Amino acid sequence: MGAELQKDNGCLKIILEQDEPIASFNNLVKTIAGEQGLNRVILDLKNCFYLQSKALASILAMKKEAQKKKSEFILVNVSEEVFQLLEMTNLLPLFTISDDYSSYEIDELIEKFLDAEEADKASDFLAENYNDEIRKRLFEVLDMDDALLEEYAVLTIGKAHDFDAVDKIAACLESDAGVVVRAAILVLGWMGETEYKQRIYDFLKSDIVDVAEAAAGSIALLADDSDAEIIGSLLSNDSKRLRKVAAQALSLINDEKSFEILVNHLEKEQDEDVRAQVVKSVASFNRQNVADLLLKYFDDSSLKVREVAAGGLVRIKAKDRIGEIMARVNDNDSWVGYFAAKALGEICTADCVEPLKKVYPDVEDNVKLAIIEALGKIDFDTSDFLLSLIDDENEDIRKEVIGTLQRLNSSMAVEAAVKLIEKDDSWLVRFKCVEILDNSKPKSYMELLKKRLESEDNRYVREKIQSILEAI
Repeated sequence: MGAELQKDNGCLKIILEQDEPIASFNNLVKTIAGEQGLNRVILDLKNCFYLQSKALASILAMKKEAQKKKSEFILVNVSEEVFQLLEMTNLLPLFTISDDYSSYEIDELIEKFLDAEEADKASDFLAENYNDEIRKRLFEVLDMDDALLEEYAVLTIGKAHDFDAVDKIAACLESDAGVVVRAAILVLGWMGETEYKQRIYDFLKSDIVDVAEAAAGSIALLADDSDAEIIGSLLSNDSKRLRKVAAQALSLINDEKSFEILVNHLEKEQDEDVRAQVVKSVASFNRQNVADLLLKYFDDSSLKVREVAAGGLVRIKAKDRIGEIMARVNDNDSWVGYFAAKALGEICTADCVEPLKKVYPDVEDNVKLAIIEALGKIDFDTSDFLLSLIDDENEDIRKEVIGTLQRLNSSMAVEAAVKLIEKDDSWLVRFKCVEILDNSKPKSYMELLKKRLESEDNRYVREKIQSILEAI
């Protein structure tokens, strides 16, 4: 069978078959050359799982003809095998590659629900082009015994806002497959079906985490003034998992009552995982005293809670509290200082540079690492200061320094890498130097790597150098 041609408004789509004869390719080149008013050529490879080298040469000829006409040339629906072939032959940069689901039949798109990388895109396309035939086929899928197909059938119906399908979706709450139940819960929430809210409440107690979290999200979408109190009562449940889900649900409802409940519960909660979730939930509220609460939990006994508190300060962009956060960098507890420095890296401006440099000599090594990372994120060149740390006795600090230098000053990073790759006694540092040289590709770096390979005794550094040399 020859290639299928479709023409529409200056666009020529060519759908190739797997074993397209070379004569057919030659004809396609002539077809492109003879077309008038052409502004786009789409070569659809959905039927091609591999290509021979002769075919690649013909495709290049087709692209050349399209370029002569100043027409865009696009490859669509490229299989992983063909993509790898283009990559291995160094042809990948020459082509624009995209997806075009309009080339597929409904059943072919539904089959893509089984492919983790394709499922969401196929579902989105079906939802955008939803019609009676798609609806009929998705309903048929719901009566099949395949959880993955059913899951995406439910999600697709929900994305298409097919409110007449509510009963069909609600029936999926009885499924034995967690992914199907989760999908049904999500869709009922999207559709605002409050009559199913009490049924969804039952799933907050599900042993399947994804199902419980979906229930929390949908209840938030369906919530009225009474739901914060109902969910808040679950914070006293013996189940740690349920308390975490309840905290998440309250953050999604995000009203004044939910905030009050979460803040009050923070004083009672003993489990560090739940406390961390509650702190994270509190950080999602736009309230004046949230920053005070997060700063308070920098002193929590749990490392996990401190990390979440620091992340919360970043999330709310607490630029008005930079002074207080800066004061915690040299806290007696080095982990408080560590997370304070990490937070500053995300929210600080150039004004923070000098205070961070000043406190650097007085803090523990873990805090020093966080300060180096923070300096790399602040829009200010601190290369000279970082270079002064390049001989630190701590290998982690040396490694962090050259990594940060690479972000701030590539030439200085290369200079440091050339120096350290020869003399540093840490393989971790030498490995990082190899990465920097490979990324920057300075003059004569290949000779430097070949020389290092001769004397390198660490397996991982040797393998990294060999992989670079073999790729050339």
